[in-house]
Amino acid sequence: MGVENGGSTQICPEKTPKLRLCPSPSSRARPLLPWRSLSSLAPHPDTERSIPVNGDGVTKLAHLLELGRFHAALSLAKTLVSSPQSPTPTPLHLYDSLAFALSSSSAALFSAASALVAACAHLKLADDGLRLLFHVAGARRPFPSLSSCNLFLETLVSLGRYDDVGVVFAQIVASGTRPDTFAYNKYIQSKVKLRDLDGALQLLDRMKEEGVNPDTFSYNVLISGAWKERRADDAVRLFDEMLERKIPAKHITYNTMIDGFTKIGDMDAAFGVRDRMLRAGLKPNTITYNALIYGLCRAGRVDETGTLLKEMEGNGMVPDGFTYSILLDGHAKCGDSEASLSLFEESVKKGVRIGDYSCSILLNGLCKDGKVAKAREVLGRLVEKGMAPTTVIYNTIVDGYCRIADIEGALSVMQEMESCGLRPDCITYNSLINGLCKLERFDDAEELLREMEKKGVAPTVETFNNLIDSFGRAGKLEKSFKFLDDMQENFGIKPNAVSFGSLVNALCKMGKIFEAEAVFNNMIDRGISPNVRVYNMLVDANAETGDISKAFRLVEDTKRRGVSPSIVTYNSLIKGLCREGRLSEAEEMAGRLGDEGLKPDVITYNILISTCCNTGNTSKAFELYEEMERLGIRPTVKTYFALINAMVTEDRMQDFDKLYQEMLERKVTPDSGIYKMLLRGYKKWGDESKVLDVQQQMIDRGIPLD
Repeated sequence: MGVENGGSTQICPEKTPKLRLCPSPSSRARPLLPWRSLSSLAPHPDTERSIPVNGDGVTKLAHLLELGRFHAALSLAKTLVSSPQSPTPTPLHLYDSLAFALSSSSAALFSAASALVAACAHLKLADDGLRLLFHVAGARRPFPSLSSCNLFLETLVSLGRYDDVGVVFAQIVASGTRPDTFAYNKYIQSKVKLRDLDGALQLLDRMKEEGVNPDTFSYNVLISGAWKERRADDAVRLFDEMLERKIPAKHITYNTMIDGFTKIGDMDAAFGVRDRMLRAGLKPNTITYNALIYGLCRAGRVDETGTLLKEMEGNGMVPDGFTYSILLDGHAKCGDSEASLSLFEESVKKGVRIGDYSCSILLNGLCKDGKVAKAREVLGRLVEKGMAPTTVIYNTIVDGYCRIADIEGALSVMQEMESCGLRPDCITYNSLINGLCKLERFDDAEELLREMEKKGVAPTVETFNNLIDSFGRAGKLEKSFKFLDDMQENFGIKPNAVSFGSLVNALCKMGKIFEAEAVFNNMIDRGISPNVRVYNMLVDANAETGDISKAFRLVEDTKRRGVSPSIVTYNSLIKGLCREGRLSEAEEMAGRLGDEGLKPDVITYNILISTCCNTGNTSKAFELYEEMERLGIRPTVKTYFALINAMVTEDRMQDFDKLYQEMLERKVTPDSGIYKMLLRGYKKWGDESKVLDVQQQMIDRGIPLD
């Protein structure tokens, strides 16, 4: 998120320099820096003389320059250079003609160079301006004024010619002209744009050494650049230095600092900057509040945004479309579609226009929550208010219907989309194909693929990966292999690691490990690098079938190929060791995960705890359970199932009850396995009231009692 104009960070713009003619006496005395880097721009003498220049125009221009009418001369120079007549004289042609006409007047020649450089700046003729400066420097003639050069520097920055800014700056210095704050700022800005923050900081130091005073723009550019490079310490140092030097910090300065802190998750520091802003007598603006609200949402503290909204409105500011966009995104990430709907209703009442992006966020949140009909209703209301739905918005609704297995609803949205003159794209079809495959409507999925081809919608690798994976999971491996061949032979789409991974996964699930390894080797032969997920499938399959040594060899191969094993990889190995009764080795491997840059997760602990419980080592199981708590790893239903089952087996009713209460306190919802274990325990100990209580809970949750 940016802090300005609803998303794009801006630096407080400098005023365009006024053109002033201040010839430097030393400009004719000091040797000029050769522009070797611009040698490709150097004119060929014969080429330059070959284009005629309008004699009357040059005479008039020379006359204006001799009279000191600089602005009139600049206007005429622009007219001559941009003349539609062919051939059009270049600035360099004009300069050479003027140099001949004004040879006796160095002041007029100085004005000529200044006017033509300024003309190049106004007309955005970067290359012509560079050639002219190169030519003037090489001819040892009076160098253009600093104000003209500054104007040209600004043009170079606006055109993204950041390297050339440095070249021109160096030439200004070599001419004996002392660069001012504006010239330094353009150079600093270019360095920042080139992601050379260190070079930009060196220029700031050079300014101070040369007695040139940095201004608000200087620091704003550097602070923004520091945050973009995630160099928070430099940003803070520059901000503090700016205030110590009594250089006025503007809204944009404070907002950039706030935005930077929110992006690194330091909300205390962000609010601290807001407080400093208030103490400086500046009231936060909408951009300030948007940055803070964004930071809270990003940190998962959406509930705290209400206070900021009230403060914002109390200061006479109305939340804008960007504010609502941030809040909608925050609530969507928290899965709170009701709050998103309330925000939408509020924005409608306040007359705030919801843009396409905000609309997509709102609709996507509703669809993910299964409220597709509501999403469609909201879309209808927005269309009534004049919003033109985009393909992205319709695709969101199509995907929503597919998620809830309502293919007919999805197809009706696609028809509506076409009636609005929008063409379904590969994303539309991918959602439908995926939805059909989940419902095992494989013939319909294939028919849609053929429809894509007829309508000229090119399938993507994701289209085929959906089909390969879905058909493979359904055991239709022959079809999966056919899709793999078709995608490359008939559509020119190269399969990727996901394509082959889907086949490997399907074969492993069917216990066909030999065939899975053949597919894996074919993948490598085709020059496709397997990712860690593909390796994990083979490691897990071998560990499950008892070939733990093969699983370990695969992990070594993973490392040799430069693929880092994940926690999933090691969990498969740990599970395989536990299956073979090698618990101590499994524990040792879990203890060494830190050496691989990994941490054990809840699955690691569940494997070890289940193994300890199954082998009667409940004291060790509880040690691991307590260790989870110390590390902040939240137990799951599987954790409690293993422990509660062990307590029933060992007839430890008190610990049994304690574990169940801890489970409820931690808001871990019991499943049918836990309930059945509870019934077994309470029946074993003859506690009929608790048996009835558990049975009622099962009935209330729709869990069968048998």
